Amino acid sequence: MEQRVTKLEMNADQARTDIIELKKDVAVLKTDVSVLKTDVAALKADVSILKTDVGVLKTDVAVLKTDVSHLKQDMSEVKTDLSCLRVAHERDFRILFGAIITLGLGLSGLMAKGFGWFH
Repeated sequence: MEQRVTKLEMNADQARTDIIELKKDVAVLKTDVSVLKTDVAALKADVSILKTDVGVLKTDVAVLKTDVSHLKQDMSEVKTDLSCLRVAHERDFRILFGAIITLGLGLSGLMAKGFGWFH
């Protein structure tokens, strides 16, 4: 019977040491949980900041889209104006070329009459 008592006492001592170790582990886990809670709170704050930043970026993107649409409209107007200028440029070139030819023929006729080549 004494052996059983000593064995029970040894088991009780082992159980006490295990309980003490478990209490230490629980204390460590509590500190880890408190650290994790502060980290989660910080992350929540960061997420709220990111949400506001995303909202600002969305408005900026919307503004950029409208600016791009205005630029596209302006570019199409410039293309239209350039095509009108090309037509006017061709017409002006033809008139100028005709005037140069007429001037050349007129001057050559005047020179021919002046030198007596025409009577």
